[in-house]
Amino acid sequence: MAHEYDVIIVGSGAGGMAAAITAKLSGLRPLLIEKTAQLGGSSVLSGGVLWMPNNPLLAREGVPDSREAGLRYLANFVEEGDPCSSPARREAFVDAVPAVIALLEAQGMRYERCPGYADYYSHLPGGHAASRSLQAALFNANRLGSWKARLRAPSLPLPIRTSEGAQLMRVGFAWDGKAMAARIAARYLAARLTGRTVHGAGGALQGRMLEIALRLGVEIWTDAALVDLDMRGGAVVGAHLRREGEDITVAAGRGVIVTAGGFARNLAMRQAYMRAPASIEWTKANPGDTGDAIQAMRRAGAALGWMDEAWWVMTFQAGAETYQIVPELIKPHNMLVDAGGQRFVNEARSYMEVGRACYARNPASRAIPAWVIADSRHRRRYMFGYQPPGRIPEKWIENGWVRRADTIEELAGQCGIDPAGLARSVARFNRFCETGIDEDFHRGDNAYAAYWGDPTARPNPSLGTIAKPPFWAVPLVPGDVGTCGGAITDACARVLREDGGAIDGLYAAGNCAAPLAGPHYIGAGLSLGASTVFGYLAVRHAASG
Repeated sequence: MAHEYDVIIVGSGAGGMAAAITAKLSGLRPLLIEKTAQLGGSSVLSGGVLWMPNNPLLAREGVPDSREAGLRYLANFVEEGDPCSSPARREAFVDAVPAVIALLEAQGMRYERCPGYADYYSHLPGGHAASRSLQAALFNANRLGSWKARLRAPSLPLPIRTSEGAQLMRVGFAWDGKAMAARIAARYLAARLTGRTVHGAGGALQGRMLEIALRLGVEIWTDAALVDLDMRGGAVVGAHLRREGEDITVAAGRGVIVTAGGFARNLAMRQAYMRAPASIEWTKANPGDTGDAIQAMRRAGAALGWMDEAWWVMTFQAGAETYQIVPELIKPHNMLVDAGGQRFVNEARSYMEVGRACYARNPASRAIPAWVIADSRHRRRYMFGYQPPGRIPEKWIENGWVRRADTIEELAGQCGIDPAGLARSVARFNRFCETGIDEDFHRGDNAYAAYWGDPTARPNPSLGTIAKPPFWAVPLVPGDVGTCGGAITDACARVLREDGGAIDGLYAAGNCAAPLAGPHYIGAGLSLGASTVFGYLAVRHAASG
C-alpha cells in the first residue's frame, strides 16, 4: 500500500504540533510521526513556556513592546556573519509571532502571560523586564480521551503553572508562598476527587496542542522512526520509516519538516561534537532524543551549527535521581565554586551561561562538578531539588550526595576543595553581601535575578552572607534539557547546505536546527518559542510551493 502525504512532520514536540496544525489549516494533508510510543517530545517535560517578543497578549494588557525592541535584543547575542542566525531569520521569527498566536488561539489554544518573568538579560538593549514569555492554561488531560495515555507524562505531576513557581519557592519565608502552596494543593485534591488529570507547564502546552491536532483530523503515527530521507535529484521527496518494526517509505509532495529534537541521549554524538566530560546521564531530554534526524539531514547535505552546545542546566544527582537546580542558585546565602574554592560565574545569570562557565573553567581548575556552598539559612528558608525548606533527606547525607560541616574548612576537606581558597572566597563574598554589590560578577543586578531572588533580602535580593553553621555543599554538573545544535536554516526554516543553498523539500525547527540566539538562552521559553514559530513558517513556505 502506497503512503502519500503533502508533508511529513518528524517529531511531536511544540514545533511538530504547530507545523501539523498549520498544515491542516492550510489545506494540506500532513502526517505527524513520533519515534517513541508517547507524544509530546521534550516539550512536554519542560516548563511549557514560549518566548514570544511583541506578542498579542502584551498588547491586550497594555504592556509595551515592539518589533524593533525584539530584534535589538536578539542582536545582542549573535555575532555578525553567523550563518546560523541571519538578520532575515531573526526578522522572520519576530514578524511571525502575532500570526502564530492568532492561528492557535483561533483553534482554542489558551495562552497566558508569565508576568514578571523577565528576559534573562533585560538590562541589555531591547531587553524586557515585564516578560515576553507565554504559557498554556492548565489542561484536563481527560479531554484527550483514548489519546490521554499516548501523551508523555510531564516531569512535575502537579497542576501548577510555570509562572507560579517563583511564588511557590517563597513558601519557607513569605505568606504569599504559603498561600500558593495551599492553592496548588487544593487544585490537586479537587482534581483527584473529580477524577481529572490536570496538567500544567509542558503537559498543558502539549496536551492542548494535541487536542487541537486531533480535532482537526491530523494523522499521527507513534512508534514510527525516521530511518533516512528519501531523495531524488538532490531534493527530499519523502522519508524511509520504521513503523512498529516494519520498514516503509512515505512520499511527501511538499517536503519533510524535521522537528525531532537533538542528540542529548546519544553518547557517541556527544563525544564527537561536545567538550569532555560528556554524559547522557545528566540530561532531562526525552528518551527518543538520540540525534537520528540530525544524522539523516547531514547525510542529505545539511550544514550544521553549534553542535558543541546544549541547553545547560546545573544538575544535582542523588543516586539514580537527578534534580535541575536553577532558582536555588539565585537565592541568597549560597555561592558556586570550583575545586580551588573560587567563584567563576554569576550564579544568578541564565542557567545556560552557568553551565557554559563550568566547561570553560574546568580545564584550569576542576569545575565539573562545581560545588554549591550554602549556610543553614539557605536550607531553612528555601526549597532545594523539590525538597521543602528545612528538609534534606538523610540518605542524601549518608550517601555523600550532600556534605554538611560546622566550619568552612571542614566542609572544604569533605569535598576535596582547597580550604584556604574557599575561606578567602567566602570572606570576599560576604563583604559583597554587606554592601549589596557583587564586584566580581554583578550578581543580582537585573530583573531576572529579582524575579527568582528573595524580595526580603536587602539590599540585594540574590545576596546573603554564608556565615551561619552548619554549612552545606552540593556537587552540581552541567546537565541539560536537550542539545541546541543542528541544521542551519534560513528565514523559511529551509535546511541549508554548506554552500548556503537550500535543500529542496527539507525543513527543520527546534533542537535539531541551529539556535536563533547563538549559544545563549536569553529568556524563558526561547527554544519552544522558536520551534513553534519556525514549525509554522516551514509549513507556510511548503504550502506556497
